[in-house]
Amino acid sequence: MKKEGYERLLKQKGLKKTKIRIALIQHFINMEHAQSYNDLQAAFVEELDKSTLYRNLASFEQTGIIHRIDDHSGMAKYAFGESSMKGNEHAHFVCECCETVYCMEESVPIQPIVPKGFQTNQVQTIIKGICANC
Repeated sequence: MKKEGYERLLKQKGLKKTKIRIALIQHFINMEHAQSYNDLQAAFVEELDKSTLYRNLASFEQTGIIHRIDDHSGMAKYAFGESSMKGNEHAHFVCECCETVYCMEESVPIQPIVPKGFQTNQVQTIIKGICANC
């Protein structure tokens, strides 16, 4: 995706086009694995402060540019693409060695059967093992 595509995405989601937002989208698209807040802070240490990063992550998550992954490490990870809700369900692979989180986009969508009267809002499946890099 080129800069024009990033700008179009921001406009489509109702967000202002800023240099930081374009850089964040580009970073997410270029990464092969999910990013923690600390990963992002280290990558953009010169460009943005803590509150600006939090605000942009919240805006991106709310509009579906990124989705949050709770890998039970105590620190949320973020990846490009809509959240695992209502038809976008996919698994996440967590490496037990390096703790890297990968979206398993090729996976079959996960649709659990819940008891009568229950309503599913979000499905998140975590697969743990050792990644190809370890």
